Amino acid sequence: MSVINVKGLHKSYGSHHVLKGLDFEANEGEVIGVIGKNGAGKSTFLEILMTIKSFDGGEVTVLNEGVRDLSMNRLESLRRDISVVLQPTQFYKTLKVEELLRLFKSYYKSKQDIEKIMQDFKLEEHRKSYFDKLSGGWKQKVSLAIAFLSEPKLIILDEPTTGLDPHMRNLLWSYIVEYNQKIGGTVILTTHYMDEIEMYCDKVMLINEGKNEMFDTTDNVLSSGFNSINDYYLSKVSV
Repeated sequence: MSVINVKGLHKSYGSHHVLKGLDFEANEGEVIGVIGKNGAGKSTFLEILMTIKSFDGGEVTVLNEGVRDLSMNRLESLRRDISVVLQPTQFYKTLKVEELLRLFKSYYKSKQDIEKIMQDFKLEEHRKSYFDKLSGGWKQKVSLAIAFLSEPKLIILDEPTTGLDPHMRNLLWSYIVEYNQKIGGTVILTTHYMDEIEMYCDKVMLINEGKNEMFDTTDNVLSSGFNSINDYYLSKVSV
């Protein structure tokens, strides 16, 4: 079932045309990576899917709702089914991990058990730790736990593993994949780590010069004569 459908998406900032007729589709259960150079429009694209940024032309449908002309009430209802983890992560500095989870459980009106969430994400040892004192990897674990609290239909991740060591990157991905399968959601993410695209994503979209130069399954990209997604990326994107 289609979760996102984007046709002919345009977005400009003044005279700078960032997105130039981009097309995109995501189905239920998929994990899709969005790649491209810094400034290619990846974050702008995600912010439009989050419904926090307007666009100039085209059609954007998220969870069966055309987002351009939604009333505020419909928009707020739609946003309850979307969870977002941005980079860098910032939360209330004076709150502890357990307090943050309970705060967002209340906000989402979630029926999920806090103790089960902490067990699933192995956060028990840090339940009394202040979020601001955690390392970058632990902050991202807490952020993912919060994102999945609402059992979202759509999860949007903007460079979720940037700056983390390989062990923590692998650990976070295990949570993303396993928890998404558990709740049956759809994950859209940006990353500069091409190995993550190969290992964990069903599909990949390359944004280049404001257009989706490629949008295909990772298997199809790798079967087209490239040894890796990174080799494909370097062959298509100029320095």
